[in-house]
Amino acid sequence: MNRLLFPLLAALALALAPMAVHAGDYGACGTDSDCHSYAPCRSGRCADAEGGSCGTDSECGGRGAMCNSGKCTNAPDGTCRTDSECPDGSCSSGKCK
Repeated sequence: MNRLLFPLLAALALALAPMAVHAGDYGACGTDSDCHSYAPCRSGRCADAEGGSCGTDSECGGRGAMCNSGKCTNAPDGTCRTDSECPDGSCSSGKCK
């Protein structure tokens, strides 16, 4: 019984591994379906992810976010991930300064 159980569990783990998603993993993509419904996959990055590129405001997810020079700029709520998301170019502890 144990000889059959291990290969079965190993096969199941390998089959489910691609389905494992972690919050910190968002951004890398192979197809549009790997991204948020509004953000296309471009050159392996979701348009609205850090390091991604956008072509229109709608690819940035709304809520005030806009596409500025090919990058999604942050919504006016003041939260950010990178300096480039802030109007004055300074992101500190997740907030535009």
